[in-house]
Amino acid sequence: MKIEMNNKGLTDKLIDLSAFIEKQADLDYGLHEIASMAAKILNMENCSIMLLNEEEKTHEFTLRVFAHSGSLPQSAYLETKKVNEGISGYVAAHGEALFVEDIDRSQFSSLKREGYKSKGFIAAPILMNEKVIGVINVNTPRNRRNIRKEDLELLNLIALLISKSVQLTKLQSLLNSRYVQFALAQHKDLHSGNIALSMSQHPDKMAKVLARTFYSEMSRAGFGTDHMISTATEILSLLIGKLKRHNLRHSRSANRKTGDGQ
Repeated sequence: MKIEMNNKGLTDKLIDLSAFIEKQADLDYGLHEIASMAAKILNMENCSIMLLNEEEKTHEFTLRVFAHSGSLPQSAYLETKKVNEGISGYVAAHGEALFVEDIDRSQFSSLKREGYKSKGFIAAPILMNEKVIGVINVNTPRNRRNIRKEDLELLNLIALLISKSVQLTKLQSLLNSRYVQFALAQHKDLHSGNIALSMSQHPDKMAKVLARTFYSEMSRAGFGTDHMISTATEILSLLIGKLKRHNLRHSRSANRKTGDGQ
């Protein structure tokens, strides 16, 4: 990586981003702030962060916009992209950063979104333990016509910091939960030092461990089927409430951007 770090302003911004990542504990809020900080570091108008999620019914991995800064259609939050579908899906499938100077002359010309001032864009995979967990996309430089190769080098560094943010947030939540500690203690292969490794490498396995432990403990405590269904319904209700608040915040953000004329 050939990034020149003699620019004090750039160095300070990267230090601020690193410090923020170490302190933030809420992934939802944190990634929105990181997207905004990344856009400022790169001096770009638009930045979006997409994360991979395994669909429950099909077990296929899809990408969904999780956070953004700048201009992005509200409908983008409702879209999901399969791996190898679209620009982000291409990056996720290949696990390599993408530099496109002119989208009209690229294989992605049909995917061009209207309204962006520059023809170039960059995208980089977010990796954890050498596995792709998401993609960060950036376009529309401020104060210049198009992107540069140096922008991609800097984006790769930011993608690495985002990976650490996701990992730290998940591990911190894990370590702070007494119930999780109890559940994991029931599984010999997930003791002590293996907990963090299992959490980062096999989150789906960890989720199943927690669900099964919760079910077993409720059964042992004498709760019947109706109580278990009521519990599951309450968890689902809380999740729906969180998603509604998530969408409301994005809607307000979009309205503010519209009011600013962006």
